[in-house]
Amino acid sequence: MRARSQGLYCNFHIALQRSGTALSETQFLAGAQDAPVIDSRRQIVFVSPFFYPELISTGKANQHLAEAFVATGHEVTVVCSHPLYPSWLPVSSEAEIGGVKILRGGAWVRYPKAMPLRRVVLEVWFAFYALRRMWRLRTQPDVVVSILPPSLFAFFLHALLPRKVRRVAVVHDLQGVLAAQKQSLPRRAIIRLIHAVESRAFRSQDLCIFFSGDMARVAQNAYRLDPARIAVQYPFVTLSRKRTSFGHPPVARRLIEMFPPEKLHVVYSGALGFKQNSEQLIAFMQAAAQRHPELQFHVLSGGPFFDELSARYQQLPGPRVQFHPLVAEQDLEELYARSAIQVIPQADGTEAAALPSKLPNLLAAGVHLLAICNEDSEVGRLIQQARTGSIVEQWEQELFLTRLDEALEIVRSEPASARRARVEPLLDLFSVANMVRLTIGEEATPEVVTVTGYEPEQEVTAARSGTR
Repeated sequence: MRARSQGLYCNFHIALQRSGTALSETQFLAGAQDAPVIDSRRQIVFVSPFFYPELISTGKANQHLAEAFVATGHEVTVVCSHPLYPSWLPVSSEAEIGGVKILRGGAWVRYPKAMPLRRVVLEVWFAFYALRRMWRLRTQPDVVVSILPPSLFAFFLHALLPRKVRRVAVVHDLQGVLAAQKQSLPRRAIIRLIHAVESRAFRSQDLCIFFSGDMARVAQNAYRLDPARIAVQYPFVTLSRKRTSFGHPPVARRLIEMFPPEKLHVVYSGALGFKQNSEQLIAFMQAAAQRHPELQFHVLSGGPFFDELSARYQQLPGPRVQFHPLVAEQDLEELYARSAIQVIPQADGTEAAALPSKLPNLLAAGVHLLAICNEDSEVGRLIQQARTGSIVEQWEQELFLTRLDEALEIVRSEPASARRARVEPLLDLFSVANMVRLTIGEEATPEVVTVTGYEPEQEVTAARSGTR
């Protein structure tokens, strides 16, 4: 009963907001045990290469969204790959989640070393696999949720599904915008191709849910999307609200050797690639490690690019950045509790194309954030609203070091519990209950931002779609 009462939270929250009373999702669920429940069970099919036990953030987000559907009484099937990140070498997995039917493929796939070619291989094989699976499943689902990117499968998927099936895309980033940041003659053809695929994939949906307002605005302008078929829902908090809201959360000790408690730790954890301006990020952190030998600087990631950077920097004498593999899901809370500062990098021109899905968890955990981004980007605005971070406005090393010094003064004088208290009123912005309601077509709460007020730009092209 508790899990199924999540769907009632949104309607009650609207009424309470109008009366001037705020009620968190956790508080509502605590008192909703006896509320009546209307049975509206649906058959949901997720389509994405990335799913449990995948370490990439997209896989974790997909897992938690699927679990939220199961918790509210829906039946879930997932069409996905065997885990492949961060090594880009598929590992056969029979891992299961209660209430979720998982259909995995691609254990045979071998990815090339070059990142662009890896992406092409992923797009092509998964499109064939997903379409073959969906042909067999096409009459079963009430809702098909496509997690984009990759997007090629969604280019064709709508043609397989009966009209009665609700089509929803959850868009994590805009590949056309990211590709347009580097210009060359061959790349222009690639940009046009990506633009065509994304445009068809987005237009074929009954609803596109974007992870940021900036992303939704750019997509609407670049792809001429119908504003009535666009919604914005930030990534959702997956950490326990009880453990992040009241006092200092319990800390496990599995990472204590990596993060000795007598030190302050500055951490980057996540993918290393173009979106993170990775080479410059590690150079900044190395310069900071040399300036602050009393601190420890950590990079947690994986994959070929990570291996190359690790081999390069691990050979340096003296203070240096330490490289580690990504931690398991069960260790995220300990990682955040032991991080004095977490770095959030966004390469120039990419801010409107993606919003880090780990951001809500970092905010909820009360970690001080050091974000390299524009102040008026969505990440910058959220950090300023939460008052729990410092912003490096440009990719300039001395500015990074200056902002780091300012951040260190803050974390030495302010406990994480104070930041958690400031963030608590904002956590309903990161609601998985809202995502569930949007996906199945129910009314969403006021926290879900639409982009109906945006005016389309004139003569938008794929190459311009990253501009604001």
